[in-house]
Amino acid sequence: MDIKSQLKIYEGTLSYQKAKGIYRDGKFYPYKDSLGYWTIGYGKLIHGQENTYKDGITEAQADAFLDADITTARSDVRKLQVNLPLNSKWNHFLVLMVFQLGLSKTLQFKKFLYALRNGNYSTAIVEVKDSAWYRQTPNRVDQMINEVLRG
Repeated sequence: MDIKSQLKIYEGTLSYQKAKGIYRDGKFYPYKDSLGYWTIGYGKLIHGQENTYKDGITEAQADAFLDADITTARSDVRKLQVNLPLNSKWNHFLVLMVFQLGLSKTLQFKKFLYALRNGNYSTAIVEVKDSAWYRQTPNRVDQMINEVLRG
């Protein structure tokens, strides 16, 4: 599955957001994510700018935000200096991780990144599972790990 489709599932598909009342009358509206941060569309943090989007955004705008955030995450993955091939499942994992956590928080996973740099993938998985991120979103991280293991 491509990154964009996967993120739409993780961040709430259109049908999920319709059922929750976040998407109505053809638009996405701001909501608080599981950590209480204002968000819109497919996981776009709006950092207290919810009034900017009080009239909602279209599906095209939500897709554009998602595309821009994926581009940023891909760029930030290069800053991790793990040097994985672009088509690597672990590279895909890192893009999803940076999308959700941001670069600065991902950089705090020092043992995880060290393990990846050295090709020690089983240790990398152990390190991910021993984190607050895993405890906050275990289903998502387990799905990401399963995708990597499918190789």
